[in-house]
Amino acid sequence: MKKSLVALAVAAALPAFAQAQTSIQLTGSVDVAVESLNKEASGTGKSDLQINDGIWGGSRVGIVGSEELGSGLKALFNLEYRARADNGRLKYSDNTYWEDSYVGLSGGFGTVLLGRMDTPMADVVKMGDQTDGSWYYSADGLAGIADKANNVVAYQTPSLGGLKVTAAYAAGEATEPAGNDKLNKLNDTYSIGATGDWGIFTFGVGYQSIDGAKINNIKRTQQIAASIGTKLGDFGAGLGYGQSQVKAETGSNPAKNKAYYASFSYAVSDAGTVYLNYLRSEKPNQTSQLLKDKENGLGLTYAHGLSKRTYVYGTVGIGKAEVPGQDNTKPRRVALGVRHFF
Repeated sequence: MKKSLVALAVAAALPAFAQAQTSIQLTGSVDVAVESLNKEASGTGKSDLQINDGIWGGSRVGIVGSEELGSGLKALFNLEYRARADNGRLKYSDNTYWEDSYVGLSGGFGTVLLGRMDTPMADVVKMGDQTDGSWYYSADGLAGIADKANNVVAYQTPSLGGLKVTAAYAAGEATEPAGNDKLNKLNDTYSIGATGDWGIFTFGVGYQSIDGAKINNIKRTQQIAASIGTKLGDFGAGLGYGQSQVKAETGSNPAKNKAYYASFSYAVSDAGTVYLNYLRSEKPNQTSQLLKDKENGLGLTYAHGLSKRTYVYGTVGIGKAEVPGQDNTKPRRVALGVRHFF
């Protein structure tokens, strides 16, 4: 009798319990390619044939959740695990487990997020990138932009006619070098970015400051970026441009890294798209900041959908690196790969 009463109580509670459950979605992809590198691309002095993860975005598993709280308020969270499908190891050498891991609230006031996530600079750069940071010589990490951070609290406004503004603070939480009287400020990061999306036209502009706590004479690193893009839907094409600068304040002669990119995409059929990337970067030479190390690169890719979830692709990247006092190098990479989305 008691067991029957318990069962009835549980059954009666199930609908209400189910209604209050978080909506959870599992997403991700597996991306592996056969990659050929010449001796200047392999870094070993010899050409090499490799099986690698991540030529197109990489392998990942994402758990995305949300819950309607009423009155237009929503709770949300994201956990995205990144690993190399070619060898089963973590993607990052520092043993970082999660690519993104955050929780937050959204409503009419906008969105507040806390955790590990993209900085506003990541969205700024991507607004002009028609390849979404993929393939060879893309805009990913342009000029050394810090496009992801730990210990972040971020706020994004609701869309204001297609315009969004995002502000973020990342706590450095440094633990070394010991004895530094400014250690509590090391790697504290302040970011703000504005992005606009009006269908055929997009743009982004942003600023980021990272505290250096005067370690290695760096007071702070200032980063700026801007991008612009257009999508010509009638022609199945997209075109974009962006640039960024990373300046380490070290006194009267700050070190500056600069980079510029252009990207193009064209849908040659319902299933196939061609992507073209161009990247140019400049940074101070290690022996003299008056000299510049320069690199140019061109990436060409074709991706073909066998279904809505499975794609095959071929991509080639050809670059040229110029270092004062050294012979120019011309790295070349070619890859054939498969990526499945789920």
